[in-house]
Amino acid sequence: MASTLRALCACTLLAQAAVASSTSPAPAPSPATNDTATACAAARLKPFTSPYGVRQAWPVMASPPADMLHTLGTPLSDMGHVADGYQQFLHVDTQARAVYVVEQGGFAGTTKVFGPLPLPRCTTTTLPAATTTPR
Repeated sequence: MASTLRALCACTLLAQAAVASSTSPAPAPSPATNDTATACAAARLKPFTSPYGVRQAWPVMASPPADMLHTLGTPLSDMGHVADGYQQFLHVDTQARAVYVVEQGGFAGTTKVFGPLPLPRCTTTTLPAATTTPR
């Protein structure tokens, strides 16, 4: 009886492992595309972000827009060598001409959404050379 029970448990575990390995994991969220509007907003807002947080009096949202919940965004700043530092990600809504900055990290692992901020207007001459695209 005990050997039958062990065999049944072993078969169940093997079946569960086979099902778990055959299901594909959910795709990772894709980062925002590096278009001109995103590059412009990143160039303008990056000086105000750091591992110590956002150093600007931007409006804070109670909850982010629904389309931002499952996207990574464009990195603005990482945590660096600060153990409880912050990292910021940029989200650009070109249709609404709005920019959002999502800040994550800190001692308690908080998330804060700044915005909507106005989408900056840039010409290709004001962007860094690495982000401009030839025409």
